[in-house]
Amino acid sequence: MKKIKITGIIILVAALFASCADTDFEAIPANKLMGDSLTTTYTIEQLKTEFMTDADAYSDTVRYLGGLYTADLIKANREVVISGYITSTDTEGNVYKYFVVQENTPNGQAIKISIDASGLSGVYPIGQKVWIRCNDLYIGKYGESPQIGLKYINTERFKVKKSTGDTIYRIEPGRMPLPVAQSHIHAYGMPKPSVIVPDTMTIAQIRATDHKNLVNKLVCIKNAYFTGREDGKVLSDAEMIFAPSTDGVGYPQSRDITDGTGTIIIATSEYAKFADYKLPASTYRGNITVIIGWYRNYTDDAGDWQLTLRTLSDLGAGFENYIESVK
Repeated sequence: MKKIKITGIIILVAALFASCADTDFEAIPANKLMGDSLTTTYTIEQLKTEFMTDADAYSDTVRYLGGLYTADLIKANREVVISGYITSTDTEGNVYKYFVVQENTPNGQAIKISIDASGLSGVYPIGQKVWIRCNDLYIGKYGESPQIGLKYINTERFKVKKSTGDTIYRIEPGRMPLPVAQSHIHAYGMPKPSVIVPDTMTIAQIRATDHKNLVNKLVCIKNAYFTGREDGKVLSDAEMIFAPSTDGVGYPQSRDITDGTGTIIIATSEYAKFADYKLPASTYRGNITVIIGWYRNYTDDAGDWQLTLRTLSDLGAGFENYIESVK
């Protein structure tokens, strides 16, 4: 008798499942689950040319054209849309509250998108195609490096103009709140990490290139190694790590690398997960992939390159034994 009841229950449940599976609803196409695509109307170069100015009273209190710290409203009578693929990741803390979008076209450029949120790689992973509707956002320069965000008046950085006594605050491209970012950024399709292929350049080639065309791009430097120096100064044994503490000040720490064609610095945050890892000895030589950065703080300064490792895995072929040793 019990066997008959159990069998009957099984048949009933199977019938219910069959009836639930048989519906009048059609499956939702995969492309409807992947966000929205927009029409690209500007290249990054066109965006910078049309909307970004040198209006900067803080760096140049005479002509107001310092061009180092700026924030210009993107205002137009038509949609201003750029597009590209995400090339950055914040999973190891060396990229913080921004992502980089790079055009996947010959001579395509890249730009930083500044957002007041951490864990952005969970939403915008490497290889994700995005369109950014830039209308009513700001494009500006921080240390002469372009980025997109909102206008920020830095009241901790100011000058008093001698001739008038006016206080001039530094204006920068600040981080946009996440809801604002989500209303302007449109991701479409599944991430394609294989699309992200860094340009191969020597340090000499980097230094010979106009930073306006190269900044924020992903580049691989081959046969490179760490010299054990910081801006030419020999590091002590205690300093032979990526980024010693700054006691909360938070400026990036510089470590020199070379490939035989020149020397350049890799800058690392003390908050990166690998900040206290011992630097690779100079015997480790190989591929180093970086986001190209540029920083110029004063109008009478030449400025210099600053490279950023996204993760420790950006130390590629040639560094396998080092990576294994620090796991």
